[in-house]
Amino acid sequence: MKHITLLALLIVVSTAAAENTSTPVVSSRPCGTATRKCESDPEIPYDFTRRRLFPGFDGRLCKVQPTIASDGKGTALLAFQRLLLAGSDVFYGQFMSKSVDGGETWSDPVELTALKDTYENGYRVARYATVHYSAANSKWFALGTSDLYVNDKEPFQKCVDGRPYCMPLYVSVDPDRGIYTGYKDLPFPLPYELSMPFGQILECGNGDLLIPFYYRPPGGGHKARIIVVRYAFDGDGLKVVRAGEPIVRDDLRRGLGEPSLARLGGKVYLTLRSDEMGLWCESEDGLSFTAPKPWTWTDGKLIGNKNTQQHWIQCEKGLFLAYTREDPANKHVFRNRAPIYMARFDLARGGLVRDTERPLVPELGARLGNFCVHGLPGESWLITAEWMQPRGCEKYGSDNSLWLVKVKFR
Repeated sequence: MKHITLLALLIVVSTAAAENTSTPVVSSRPCGTATRKCESDPEIPYDFTRRRLFPGFDGRLCKVQPTIASDGKGTALLAFQRLLLAGSDVFYGQFMSKSVDGGETWSDPVELTALKDTYENGYRVARYATVHYSAANSKWFALGTSDLYVNDKEPFQKCVDGRPYCMPLYVSVDPDRGIYTGYKDLPFPLPYELSMPFGQILECGNGDLLIPFYYRPPGGGHKARIIVVRYAFDGDGLKVVRAGEPIVRDDLRRGLGEPSLARLGGKVYLTLRSDEMGLWCESEDGLSFTAPKPWTWTDGKLIGNKNTQQHWIQCEKGLFLAYTREDPANKHVFRNRAPIYMARFDLARGGLVRDTERPLVPELGARLGNFCVHGLPGESWLITAEWMQPRGCEKYGSDNSLWLVKVKFR
């Protein structure tokens, strides 16, 4: 077992004690595991396991923004990017690992060459994609973007000769080899400077997909909007079936971003990011949504979430939200982005039930707010990475591990 600081050990032990569970294993082996029985929500009881994958931090590059999907038959794919610590949102390369036993063991990550960087008119074009599996179509695919960098490592957010600076991609996947094999532009129904398919998507009964985007219209500055677009598979690609109604909040500093979808009881729910707060809205058809509301507890008080992602954890009986929030104990974490919590969404009262809140991933100094949730029948998988900025966060016990959490409902 590797050496850890006394402070890091105390944090791990205190986190476990606060949750009334066993202490997570912190190991130099590929992963450590902890299992927790959760009896806190008698309406929807669940258990979860969590595992630290691929630890290791070289002080220069760190693993970030992992994504995961499973076909529910044993095969699962996990991908992540690398981030240059000497900069802001400077990404290089994408790596993938494969599991053939339902996510219990994972292959060594390999770099994906299909999305390698290219150069256009002196700009570096970096590509990234989130892996998905369509059960209705028995098809693996990925959705992503291509972004521009100037001087190799400065994000460039202006159109170049009419070319949008962030363009959506459809990516082909070979699950047998565990790789991306190619990409093409993903059609988008509106003019844009930035368009990014993001978060959790939904399948329709006929196999069509509802895909949420955040986008910026030409000349829109830094105000982003949300739209859900319905697509159908067209060979190894997607075609637009129908565009939804844009969701606009130009009163917010940068508008709206990073949407995720869920369906329950005949309605579709959307959770959103803004600089000021997390928000949610609902829809009858998954295309036209009500005005976004702030995330609150059922008593109407704000949960304290802002400027980062939220995603849905779902079962047949209800919806839970996975999120981060401000707390006196996490002021040392960038934007309070750890731990990741889970709490039940009370649809009737339109808020989270505070007594059901439990931490899924502990806080060990690093931010965890860029994460992914993948739903399977009866369970959900959450994947996140210890993002090692700002420098020094490792003193609290983080080591750039990926955390895989499996929530299983009883």
